[in-house]
Amino acid sequence: MEKKLDQTQALIEAERCLYCYDAPCEKACPAHVPVPEFIQSIRSGNIKGARELVSLANPSIEVCGEVCPEEQFCQSVCTRAKIDSPIKIRELHKFVTDNVKLKDLELDLPPLNGKKVAIIGGGPAGLACARELRRYGIKSVIFEKKELGGIPVQEISKERLSDEISRGEAKQILELFDAEVRDKKITSLNELGNEFDAVFIGTGLSEELELDVKGVNLQSVYTARKLLKTIKSGMKTNLGKRIGVIGGGNVAVEVAAALKREDPSRDVEVVYRRGLKELRAFKDEIEEALELGVAFQFLAIPIEIKGTEKVEGLVLRRARLGEPDASGRRTFEEVPNSDFFIPFDSIVIAIGQKPSDVFSELEKTNNGLIKVNENLETSKHGVFAGGDIVRGASTIVEAVSDGKKAAQSILKYIEGGKNV
Repeated sequence: MEKKLDQTQALIEAERCLYCYDAPCEKACPAHVPVPEFIQSIRSGNIKGARELVSLANPSIEVCGEVCPEEQFCQSVCTRAKIDSPIKIRELHKFVTDNVKLKDLELDLPPLNGKKVAIIGGGPAGLACARELRRYGIKSVIFEKKELGGIPVQEISKERLSDEISRGEAKQILELFDAEVRDKKITSLNELGNEFDAVFIGTGLSEELELDVKGVNLQSVYTARKLLKTIKSGMKTNLGKRIGVIGGGNVAVEVAAALKREDPSRDVEVVYRRGLKELRAFKDEIEEALELGVAFQFLAIPIEIKGTEKVEGLVLRRARLGEPDASGRRTFEEVPNSDFFIPFDSIVIAIGQKPSDVFSELEKTNNGLIKVNENLETSKHGVFAGGDIVRGASTIVEAVSDGKKAAQSILKYIEGGKNV
């Protein structure tokens, strides 16, 4: 898929837009980017105006211009697809942000009004909330023990998302919108004291789900996100020449591609208990992994990781698909007497994430996520939450949407004269 458009290509692509009334693309975007309006600005040559529109809607537009799964959101409902093919909306985002930087815009920010909000977590949701609050004169204090920027900075490979973009965007939001960062991990609201008028929690999912099979404690069994952070830091992994990745989501496909990219001579195989259609990873990530030479072992259920001290391979059992479940995904069942063995030097577990056991004073769901109402307020008044800690594993643009929505709810809460 072409990711970078020059000026002529961008103008041609903008000309294809039908500028729909009540545009479905804008409705499908969690951040509600005004797609027809910013494309019209490109068409008229007003690239700076286009940048103002997309940046106002989505604080992480530079990152989203690289990695947003447009086939899941805006482009999936583009009316132009009924004629020929959908508009390349993500590529037009990228054209705009490549040509006009956030610092070049004329930001009309009001003076600070003395109100202060604690933001726990410096990922896309927290940064979006801080940016939105500052537009209304409210100062944010971001509590982040790791590097600011969240998963885009810490885990997405440099080949898919450059440091210049991921770190640069986080830095610009911090500097241009007057947010303060404190290098501290917050696990309880009691640690905040009475300093703040409201709180937003956007800590994401920091723990990984464990695979319940024999052999998970052998040497050379790894967790996916830890490996992604290692690779993103520039350190080399030492996983051998045959690597099995267990899982079927974005993280599984991402780590498989990263390991293959690191050493193209490796055999990297994704093991998944359902079929290709049931993979939860985004289409462009699957295509990229296939192009790199990543193999996929479908309809295979992990039964045991074999080895004495170190991994020697993986015992699998064939699966067959059944009827769709309540979510629409097809169920699976084991096929009797179908076990088989694949030799591996290392196994990477990438079956999902879960939240840490923190903020015990807040009401949680059965799987540990923070419960919120329609305004993203938690069970404690004045405390709001969003992103993965509320949704479960989701996308950057959905986290941004939550950050913006929570900021608007916080504004209403503060205007009511309340204090946490």
